[in-house]
Amino acid sequence: MSVKQKHLLSKAQQSLVAKDYSRAGALFEELATLTPNAHQAWFGLGEVALGIGQQDTAATFFNHAVELQPKNAHYHQKLGETLGKLGQTGPALQQLLAARQIAPKDTGILCSLSGAYVKAGNWQHARRVLEDVVRLPHPLAAYYCLLGLACQHLGEPDEALKAFNRATKLAPRYPDSWLSLGHLYIEKQDMDKAGACLKKLQALAPDTVSTFDLMGELAWAQGNNREAASFYRQAADSAPDDRNIQAKLVINLILCGEAIAAIDTMDHLLALGMDEDWILERLGALFAIKNWTPMARESLEMAVERNPDNLSAWNTLLIVLTKGGESEKIRKAADAVLEKDPDNIHALMNLSTWYNDQGRHDEALELLARARVRDPNHRGTYSKALWAMVSASSISAADILKLAQTFDERIFRAKFRGNAFASRNRDPERRLRIGWLSSDMRNHPVAAFIWPFLEHIDREKLETFIYYNFSEEDDITRRIKPHAQQWRAVIGIGDDGLADLIEGDEIDILIDLNGFTDGTRCDVVARKPAPIQVTWLGFPGTSGMSAMDYIFIPPDPVLEKGGWSLETPWPLPDCYGVRADISNAAILPGLPCERESLPFTFACLNHFRKASEHTIELWSRILLQCPQSRLILVAIGGKDDETIRYFSSKFERHGVNPEQLEFRGYIAKLKYYESYSEIDLGLDPFPFNGGTTGYDSIWMGVPFVTWPGEHLSARMGKAILENVGLHELVASSADDYVNIAVALANDFERLKRLRANLRERMIASPLLDGPRMARSLEDAFRGMWQRWCETKPLDDRRSKQ
Repeated sequence: MSVKQKHLLSKAQQSLVAKDYSRAGALFEELATLTPNAHQAWFGLGEVALGIGQQDTAATFFNHAVELQPKNAHYHQKLGETLGKLGQTGPALQQLLAARQIAPKDTGILCSLSGAYVKAGNWQHARRVLEDVVRLPHPLAAYYCLLGLACQHLGEPDEALKAFNRATKLAPRYPDSWLSLGHLYIEKQDMDKAGACLKKLQALAPDTVSTFDLMGELAWAQGNNREAASFYRQAADSAPDDRNIQAKLVINLILCGEAIAAIDTMDHLLALGMDEDWILERLGALFAIKNWTPMARESLEMAVERNPDNLSAWNTLLIVLTKGGESEKIRKAADAVLEKDPDNIHALMNLSTWYNDQGRHDEALELLARARVRDPNHRGTYSKALWAMVSASSISAADILKLAQTFDERIFRAKFRGNAFASRNRDPERRLRIGWLSSDMRNHPVAAFIWPFLEHIDREKLETFIYYNFSEEDDITRRIKPHAQQWRAVIGIGDDGLADLIEGDEIDILIDLNGFTDGTRCDVVARKPAPIQVTWLGFPGTSGMSAMDYIFIPPDPVLEKGGWSLETPWPLPDCYGVRADISNAAILPGLPCERESLPFTFACLNHFRKASEHTIELWSRILLQCPQSRLILVAIGGKDDETIRYFSSKFERHGVNPEQLEFRGYIAKLKYYESYSEIDLGLDPFPFNGGTTGYDSIWMGVPFVTWPGEHLSARMGKAILENVGLHELVASSADDYVNIAVALANDFERLKRLRANLRERMIASPLLDGPRMARSLEDAFRGMWQRWCETKPLDDRRSKQ
């Protein structure tokens, strides 16, 4: 470029900065005429076109600049951003990905790319890009806020909390950090912390739309709808075109009885050009956030009725219907989404849940496989699949292990820190520090297996650290807490921070009690912050994680020989776990069929999702051989006529009379225990046996028949029955399972002998012996520790990989 051309370019760029678009356009056009290959001129013309609102023209100019200078990342970025504004999502992503390839560490490009993914509805990809952004040197608080919003949208509030907390630490005077954190705390129903965030925000940015919005949100969450409406009015006065503020104002006006004002505000939204389905979708989403399920469902159903192509409304409706257990409507909503977008990952996952709840495990797994093709790194597709696999009769233990290992390879393995703990004191007899990592130290089935032994742990041998990953405490939490020498509330701590904390506490053995359940901190476990790591109770199978050393199992030769888990199985000497305080419900004398003059009653009070196809086949054989008997089952949608017809059809195809079946929906706790007084004999599902339900059944005096399989969740029933002397109810084959059940249904005296003093036998057994379990765990931890001490100090456990 000549000196004259450079001077011309400089004057054009100065005019552009000064927003003198007319002069800038003329100068860039002159340069392009003189030098048609001057890419700067064409890019400048694109900037001018943007400045005067001509986005189509701008895209044409930017595209020409890219053709002339294809290695200029900024040109690709600008073209991608402009195409995005024009609604051309695919081409926009293509350009931004090209920009990223040229400049992979440019934060501006990465943020633009994440924004494009958001517009495309792909929050998972947006999140991954933002994770790359915050890994760059000196990330801004704003980037952590964006990452938190992505996590929040993906339904991962714990991850969002970590990101927002990081933002507040990086820039305590950045208002958006406190705003985002405040909204999240309201979602988590922690009003005290939300109020503290609001005070910070008010000090930094008083009288702004965002501050009034958070004030309204907090008042709304506390049930002060009139006060909330007042705050939203103030926000709306400052931002009359903000649709979300107007939608929130509408709801609170409705709730505080100001119907006329609500209608006026709705009219204002329509006047802003908002489609009625958008308004209804926003109302439905806001109702859903507040857990007002009926109002959310009604609004969202009206939204999709007004506009059947509103995929966002359909997906939100799917979530609401799933929470409400409206089985058939879930299927129809998912089908509606997939008809328009066959690879919509949210619809695929929601529909897989629907299939799984109906015991249609193979169909659920097929959908999740499709979802993994769409996004091979979406962790939800793996964890949901593993839960479906442990219930499916068509799946082998090897299949489960293979997918779990793939999950590790895709998601967890790269997080491994490689700490060999060379400086750790290897005295094999010293006092050990034991860390328990869980979100469930509260009114939760896992806690019911923890507190009975925790108070009996020998403090001279073991020092107990509990890392509690939940925002609330209850009576059970307060019962457990005194038995921990160190109690760490870790809900707001990031994965690296928590791993650092565990390493800093010099935990010798870390027990993960979540596995792939809500509240999991698998990403922390993957970092291997302790020399020895054990999985127990949460997910009833292998984690597949190369960072996990052991898995606790009941004493069982099949499980002990391994092959079904990546972890080394460690058998506890008596049983898998201990329970206490199950229920004070009385056991009524005799058999229910005789006492109440009812048909002989089989039952399975486990969720119907555990009823595999093979299970239903064997249950059907039992009912056919006992035609005067009935079978009680529990299922989501168990009171819905269409759902009951479907469940019944699964038995009818085997020749069962549907009048022998009784389906029940959700059972409240007291009614659940009372239900055992109706049951003569329980039937354990397979391959996913009852765990908690098995303990409950024995406690309530109801024996059950089980058929053990080849992995942990398939051998729970056996471990329970053998501890109360009911070895004869453990079948050796499918035919044996049927024969045992049929024989007992025709031999009341034998069944009465089996039922006699069953609760007393359980009380005397290891199943309820907390002190005995404490000694077993002390011995297990000592054995693990001695084995580790025998290894060379620089041995790296990652050799398993």
